[in-house]
Parts: sequence; structure tokens; C-alpha cells
Amino acid sequence: MSESRSVVVVGSGFGGLSSACYLADAGLDVTVLEKNDGLGGRASVLEADGFKFDMGPSWYLMPDVFERFFGHFGRDPSEFYDLERLDPHYRIFWKDGDSVDITGDRGEMRTLFESYESGAGDALDSYLDTSEEHYDVATEQFIYTDRPRLRDWVDLDVMRAAPIGLQLLGTMDDYVSKYFEHPKLKQIMQYTLVFLGGAPHNTPAIYNMMSHVDFNLGVYYPENGLASVVDACVEVGKDLGVEYVTDAEVAEIVNRREGFTVESVAGDFDADFVVSNADYAHTEQELLAEHERQYDEGYWEDRTYAPSAFLIYLGVEGDVEPLEHHTLVLPTDWDGHFEQIFDDPGWPEDPAYYLCVPSKTDDDVAPEDHSNLFALVPVASGLDDTEEVRTWYRDLVLEDIAENTGVDLRDRIVFEETFSVSEFAERYNSANGTALGLAHTLRQTALFRPPHRSSACPGLYFTGSYTTPGIGVPMCLVSGEHTASTLLDDAA
Repeated sequence: MSESRSVVVVGSGFGGLSSACYLADAGLDVTVLEKNDGLGGRASVLEADGFKFDMGPSWYLMPDVFERFFGHFGRDPSEFYDLERLDPHYRIFWKDGDSVDITGDRGEMRTLFESYESGAGDALDSYLDTSEEHYDVATEQFIYTDRPRLRDWVDLDVMRAAPIGLQLLGTMDDYVSKYFEHPKLKQIMQYTLVFLGGAPHNTPAIYNMMSHVDFNLGVYYPENGLASVVDACVEVGKDLGVEYVTDAEVAEIVNRREGFTVESVAGDFDADFVVSNADYAHTEQELLAEHERQYDEGYWEDRTYAPSAFLIYLGVEGDVEPLEHHTLVLPTDWDGHFEQIFDDPGWPEDPAYYLCVPSKTDDDVAPEDHSNLFALVPVASGLDDTEEVRTWYRDLVLEDIAENTGVDLRDRIVFEETFSVSEFAERYNSANGTALGLAHTLRQTALFRPPHRSSACPGLYFTGSYTTPGIGVPMCLVSGEHTASTLLDDAA
């Protein structure tokens, strides 16, 4: 920029880290304020008794997005961390005793699908080819290209993509049913919706592109976990001149005639612009004066939030065969679980859940002869997670793991910590204790998500999972780019 301008980024999740890098690269003086004692937002780390846990995201998907992000600054992910492609990508245990491995071998997957349903092998090829086409269109036209206003959609490229968009306005449930009849095959194609905070009946069919991400692009593990990606983003930022301040919870964003003052427990920070990567609802409802809020309380109460989660971080003696690095445990009928998330909130008594065992791949995350794992059960946001409820649910989950995977952890746990709705609300100021933000329902997708630019407070911007393109680490990296571009365009 032609003159030195300053910006404070509130929150160091991937959206905040990304926007800080892009803004610093453009010549702004950037300071990132983080509420907690470590950077990364939800991608925080728990270290205890020789165990190291990624507390938040644990899947490294869409490697092309990471390459694009680091490439913008003349860097490459390999400068910061090694990637290992997982094989299998993940294992699924169904609660009827059945299990399968999902791999990147198309021939193996054709044979697997055909074993469940005649013709499903050809259907898989067709589904994945279409998924790849949708991914290519979506990334270029709707992910890497930000279209925050209705007029941005009146575009020749969008018109060319319109036939795809129109056929994908239905739900994932209906879309997948056109290809597969067997309920287990449908679950395989739909489980990625958990990463989007949705359910098959309320997520737009455009997200079938996630199957291309899953089957074709592959699932990876970065050395030392997702924390190494946080460290890489921070290192790039530092090289660009970004200043990071931890233990700096923000109390108020004050809009003054000459700019902003961001008041925090670490002191007051003046800036020409502010980017909030904190929870969008929290920023609007708690950090701004009422006349500078875009939305009232009723707006936020009317949103469909992504699930929260019940997490148990476990250090255990010995190995945990037959669990893989990523393992899913699913009821044969998971409708009841989704109903207890979105329709009739409650603690699922027959839960679908995810187990992550990074010690299967990384020797440095657990002491010798021990295993590191966590269990994650998606649960409705806003649930009352009293100590009594959490103890009951912890016992239910551990019993379910033993019964349905054959791995009984209960008599060899040497470290244990739980994290759930109340911690998401307290640690991350997360609305209703959601783990992810706003779900990707049809009315909360694309331009229907809250904007990057505040319409009520000039100079204030937002980034992260509440904005476009949405939920997930890759999407938040792209969100940071969109936010920075919007700010720079306005400041030009």
C-alpha cells in the first residue's frame, strides 16, 4: 500500500492467520490478538504426560489448497512439514459387526461397492467422476472466487456453471440415492457432511464434491499433526512482519473517528482496520456497540448451528488394534443420531462417532508402548453438559467402543481429559458451544452466509468458518484471502 496502514486481527484460527499473512504481504502493519495461550484457535494442542493431542481439526484434506496458500508467499508446505498419505484413508466399523477400509485404490473401492450392491462399482465411477467435475467448478467459481453480492452471480462463468448448480439445489440425501440404494454405501458417501456441520437431509447436494476430496485427492497426516500447519502459517506471518500476542482476550472493539481501538486484557491496540476471526456472533453481540451490529439477537437465534462435540482425549497403555489412524463407528441407521442433533436435541444414545489414533502414524505423540487417541461424538450445540451427564456419556462411549471395535480401553487409561459444549463456549466464545460455526444448509451457503465486510461498521471485517467459503481448515485459509482482498479493495 502507498502509505503505512495498520490492522488488528482478533483471533488466530486459520482464517485469522491467513488474512494476517495476506495483509502483511500487501504492506499493512498487522497484529494478531489471541484470547488463549497458544495460537491456532480451535486447532490448539493438548500436551500432558508425554502425550500430544490435536484438540481440534485432525484431517488434512484438499492438499491443493495448502499448496496454493503457501505458494502465494513463494513457499511450499514441504518447507515446514512432511506429509504422509494414509492407507487406508480410514476404517469404518458398523454396529452390526461389519467393517470396511476406504482406500485410494479405485479398483479396490469398485470391488467393495459391488460386494454390497450389484452395479454399485459402475455407479461409484460415475459418482466420483461427477464429484471431480463439481469440485473443479466449485473451487474456481465459488471457493477461490468470492461472490458476496447477488450481482456477483450475474457472471458468464456462473451462467456456464448454472446447470450444475441447479441440479444440486436438492439435498445430499436425495442426490446420493440416485446412485446407491444400499444404506451403508450411502453412509460412506455422506459421512463427510460431519465436517460441514450438516446432515444428509439438510446439506445441499453441491457438497457431493467432498467425495472427490475423500477418494481421489486422498487423506494425509502432517508430521506432528495439524499443529505443524499452524506453526507454518505463523512462521510465514512472522517473516512478513506480523506480530502475535497471546493471552490477549478482547473486551471491546471501539470505532473511533480516526480508526479503531481494540481493548484487550493485554492492553489497547489502535488500528485503521479490524479483522475478526473470533466467533462472528460473539463479535457482533459482545464486542461492538449496538448501533454497529449488522444483526440482532433474533438473527443469531434463528441460525442453524453446526454440531458441538463430546471429546475424550485418552492416553492408554499398549496398542489399539484394530483401530486405524482415522476410524468411524456408525450405527447401521444413523437417522436417530442426526435427529438428536438437529431436530430434537439430546445426547445420542446410539451415537455415530470418530476415533483418531495419530500414534498409529507418528511415534512422537505418545510415550513408548502407549497409544494416543481421542473419541469425538457430534452432539447438538447448546446441550447442558453437567459433570453428571459427562460422566454418564463418557462411560457410554467407552463401552460402545469396546462393544463395536473390540478395543476395550477402560482398564489401561493413563491420561484422560474431556472437552464438550461448555468448553467450546468458554474457550472459543462459540455460540451455543458449536464446534464449527454455521452449518452448511441451503439458506446458509454461499452469499447466504454472513459477509466478510461489516455493513454497519466501516473498516471492520470478518473471516473464518462463519463466512464464505465456510467450514474446514482449507476453507478458512481461503476465507482469510477473501477477507484480505475485500479490505485491500476498500482501502485502495
